Amino acid sequence: MGTAVTTQEAPTATRRQVLELSWVVGVVVFVIIRFVVAYSTLAQYSRTTVVVFGILDIVTAVPYALGTARLVTGLVDRRVGYASRWAMVACASFVAPYVWLAWAGREDFPAIAYIVIGVLALLLGANAVVGVARNVRNQRRETSGPAHEA
Repeated sequence: MGTAVTTQEAPTATRRQVLELSWVVGVVVFVIIRFVVAYSTLAQYSRTTVVVFGILDIVTAVPYALGTARLVTGLVDRRVGYASRWAMVACASFVAPYVWLAWAGREDFPAIAYIVIGVLALLLGANAVVGVARNVRNQRRETSGPAHEA
C-alpha cells in the first residue's frame, strides 16, 4: 500500500526527479568524455582493454548516477537503510571499471599507468564523497526553510 503524496510533497518529488535525470545525463556525458581521454592515452598499450573499460564505464554510469542521487535523497530524508543500499550500488558501480582496467591491463600497462589510474580513481572518489555531503547539506538547508537556518 503506497502513501499519498501531499500537495507540498509533489513539487519536491518532481524537482527531485528532474535533478536525478539531469544528474544521470551529466554523469553519462562525463563518462563518455573520460573514455575519449582514456582511449587516447591508453590505447597504445591495449585497445581491447580500453574499449571494454569504456563500455563497462558507460554501462555502470547509470547505476552510479542513480545510486549517488538516491543516496543524497535518502540522507536528506534521514532514511539510512535506503541511503545505505544506494551507497553500495554507487560504490560498486564506481569501482567496477577501475578494477577491471587494473586487472585487464596487468600485462600491458606500465607502472605509471597504474599510478595515474589510482590517483584518478582516488580524486574522483573523493570528489564524489564531497559532492554528496555538500548536496545533502544544501538540500537539508533548503527543506528546513529560513526559520531553521543558523
